[in-house]
Amino acid sequence: MDKLSSDSPTPTLRFPEFDDGGAWQRETLRRLASPVKDKSTGGDNEDTLTLSGEMGLVPQGDYFGKQISGENVSRYIKIVRDDFVYNDRTTKASKFGSIKRLTSTDGGIVSPIYKCFRFKGGQNPDFWDHYFEAQAHEAQLGGLVNEGARAGRFNISIDKFLSIDVWKPSSPEQERIAECLASIDTLIEAETEKRDALKDHKQGLMLELFPVKGETLPKRRFSEFQDPAGWVEKPLGEIADYENGKAYEKDIEEDGDFVVVNARFISTDGEVRKYSNKRYCIASKGDVLMVLSDLPKGRALAKCFLVDEDEKYAVNQRVSRLTAHSIDCTFLYYALDRHPFLLAFNDGLNQTHLSKGSVLECPIAFPLDENEQAKIVATLKSVDEQITSQAQTVEQLKDHKQGLLQQLFPVLDEVDG
Repeated sequence: MDKLSSDSPTPTLRFPEFDDGGAWQRETLRRLASPVKDKSTGGDNEDTLTLSGEMGLVPQGDYFGKQISGENVSRYIKIVRDDFVYNDRTTKASKFGSIKRLTSTDGGIVSPIYKCFRFKGGQNPDFWDHYFEAQAHEAQLGGLVNEGARAGRFNISIDKFLSIDVWKPSSPEQERIAECLASIDTLIEAETEKRDALKDHKQGLMLELFPVKGETLPKRRFSEFQDPAGWVEKPLGEIADYENGKAYEKDIEEDGDFVVVNARFISTDGEVRKYSNKRYCIASKGDVLMVLSDLPKGRALAKCFLVDEDEKYAVNQRVSRLTAHSIDCTFLYYALDRHPFLLAFNDGLNQTHLSKGSVLECPIAFPLDENEQAKIVATLKSVDEQITSQAQTVEQLKDHKQGLLQQLFPVLDEVDG
């Protein structure tokens, strides 16, 4: 691609009706938007929001598991629907921070560390939402940041932020771009709902295929397995060997031989990975790895990972390695994953650390007939495969959208001058 002129950028992809629309117009952002500096009134109806690069603007309680703002919120900024919030701290997704629009609620309050702004009448907030998502503004932000600040927060004031230049097409083209990307968002949302429905279906199956507390048999059994004495309950320590993971954090390599299994790896289903060459604690195929420590109300505590290959995974500290010896290893994985007995140790206030003794006491119910174990495993595996396939569909749509974002907006990081 040829480098773009800073005075006349055009995207690589335009809708046919705008092929002759000419270059996008250059504007200073403060001509289009104003800072939001309204302060909290301290009312009970004000939701305290935090900005997540992945989730957008969400209630603090949902994100952190508790309110962290304290009682004195008089300095917090009051925002309304369609306001934009900028967190000028570098993230993995953007080295210059995240910009998100409030769409989930009608309003709330945010920390004064954030920079908030609102587009003036006549501007299309949907278009600008996608503009920032495409990171079309980052070339301009780069000129405001000194190299020393790029390791953390940049301390860019809202007035300085609004001094950047942006490029915009005509209002009809803005609307057309926004409509196109909104249709992709709608499709992503629909496919995500299908994935979540499959997850809910799996949870429903788990409640039927395993005994609930106080029961000795599951609610649902397959027709070929009806022996009323067919299930037993034993402490985990009687059916599996236990080993604590080892400290790998000082031995992380960019491209090591082993994937380091830590809480982050397990909680993201393997998406976030670190590597090491050390053999302190190497898992074997069929081992069940479980998170022992998590934040209050966290989603990783007692979450499990089933090792699918020998000599591939290194078990980090605060993760336990469990090797089944009197039960099918995959059945143990399903029975142990986020077990209610272990989740009950989370008081919702403090970080939870599961002890070895607590883990080994965890009651595991299972059928004595290995064929019944296998039938339950096959049923749940089938649903997992559907969930994985649906998740891949969602990711493919997200990748498609990212490709569109890069083509529908000028590549301003290639602008001359």
